[in-house]
Amino acid sequence: MSTKRLETMQSTSLADRARDMIRSAIFDGRIAPNERLTIEHIAAELGISRTPVREALKALETDGIVKLLPNRGAIVQRYDKPEIQDRYTVRSVLEGLAGELACRNMAAVLTPHLQRNCDELETLIATTNRDDLHAVGKLVLLNSEFHSLILDASASKTMMRTLATLQMPMAYRVYTWRSRDRALVSLEFHKEILSAFSKNDPKLVRKLMEDHICDARDFLVSDETAN
Repeated sequence: MSTKRLETMQSTSLADRARDMIRSAIFDGRIAPNERLTIEHIAAELGISRTPVREALKALETDGIVKLLPNRGAIVQRYDKPEIQDRYTVRSVLEGLAGELACRNMAAVLTPHLQRNCDELETLIATTNRDDLHAVGKLVLLNSEFHSLILDASASKTMMRTLATLQMPMAYRVYTWRSRDRALVSLEFHKEILSAFSKNDPKLVRKLMEDHICDARDFLVSDETAN
């Protein structure tokens, strides 16, 4: 294998790592919607050259996470209503299927883990100060854990990869979970999904998962302050 070929592979690896790190920072809320990203700054922060950063931003634009600016780096996408609608609608189909597969594969094993998550979420909802964004972030993480448990149990790597590209940045998720009413609605969906798992009813799990994601979609699309 030639040296040039090795250099290309190393550069590609750096681009992949840069993409993953930038995407994580956006989804975790460390980089906000509409924030501008400069190639030079990111390259300096990551300690790499500008080429893999440029490739990383191109990949993130393909995923709909950033928008490239001519000769000026990129800007983190702030999603409009049609984009939110599309993302959640696709998610509802995929997460519904993931739920059905998870229930067929390992309902008995998964049920106690979902029960624990629901118990923790219910306790945290009751005690969380909505003005404490750090505490609200814990609600977001518990919610993500619930969905991840089901997705992992589906054993579908294709769905895992696809859903990773549809994940919403932290700012949107925190906004939703700051509302006590919305948190309680999500908790009720989680409890119903848990009940369907305990009954080993894959079709009901699928329907409830789809309804759950569509309900979140409708809230974000209808609420003007979320867009």
